[in-house]
Amino acid sequence: MLVQKNIPLAPLTTFRLGGQAKYFISIKTTEDLKDALTFCQKNQLPYVILGGGSNTIFRDHGFYGAIFLIQIPGIRCLDANESEVLYEVGAGVVWDQFVEYVVKQGLSGVECLSGIPGSVGASPIQNIGAYGQEVKDSIISVQCIDENGNPKTISNEESKFTYRNSEFKSGKFRNYIITSVRFKLSKELEPCVIYPEVKKQWELFLSESKENQYEAEDRFLKLESLRNLIINLRKKKSMVVDESDPNTRSAGSFFTNPIISISDAEKFLIQAKKLGHSDPPMFDDHTGAKKLSAAWLIEHSGIKKGDVFPGGVGISTNHCLGLININGTTSALLEMAESIQNRVFDTFSIRLEMEPVLRP
Repeated sequence: MLVQKNIPLAPLTTFRLGGQAKYFISIKTTEDLKDALTFCQKNQLPYVILGGGSNTIFRDHGFYGAIFLIQIPGIRCLDANESEVLYEVGAGVVWDQFVEYVVKQGLSGVECLSGIPGSVGASPIQNIGAYGQEVKDSIISVQCIDENGNPKTISNEESKFTYRNSEFKSGKFRNYIITSVRFKLSKELEPCVIYPEVKKQWELFLSESKENQYEAEDRFLKLESLRNLIINLRKKKSMVVDESDPNTRSAGSFFTNPIISISDAEKFLIQAKKLGHSDPPMFDDHTGAKKLSAAWLIEHSGIKKGDVFPGGVGISTNHCLGLININGTTSALLEMAESIQNRVFDTFSIRLEMEPVLRP
């Protein structure tokens, strides 16, 4: 195990923000992880787990303790039958590389999560989701190590996945370190085409492809085509990391879509109507509550794509949920986020919640 000192954190996150880490350790095996935990215990150091850095914000003063960069590799097939395949995937595997791999195997379950940045180990923490899919629907279990170095297997049920949340993010497993994730994927289930934007583009694609004799029953071609469609949708919103696109110096969607009660939804509709908005987007949540569009709330509170805020930060020119670092600081980013939250609350009495994690 190699312990490095005074490593810049900005290059390790998609925001490209943050000071230095006092100590930095690359974790490539579970033994590395155990050794790193021992090192921190002996030196009474706090530590932070880092994967792809796409959902992490470091402060300008950096981090005094140790950063564990999780790089545990491997995609291993544990079992397969005529209808399903079970994989165990190392926490350090790049998420989209895993999605690309299983799509090429003709397996469905994560195809709409194509193009999401970050690592496999981070995927259960906030229950990543997009375009009608959530990773919880494919996860069987999560393999972890606790603070004392003891291995633990956490089932899907124990993880208590909810919208962009889990026991790993805000519950009793938040101090556990994920080493691998087990997924069950299908050889039979149709690709997920339920999200309105995806459904519209998919129908257009099928219509345009008829003349080219697109084989609609070819499962491999169908999954690959849908993956490409999803990635293109994300690219148009600058939601796929691209060094040539300054809009991707962000954490993707900075705020989660608010979930509110039926009574609060009624109050919101009354307020929106008073402001001249007769039909704001609202969706049924599986809990019986209502889900609002954070992007709609931001835009209709007077904040637009491309807006620039003090301190070298601003809003993506392609998506108003993308808060970006132009040439600024973490402090400026957080001030902008608070300003947006206040504007939305003052307009609609709805409080937006940050999706990325702010580290100490």
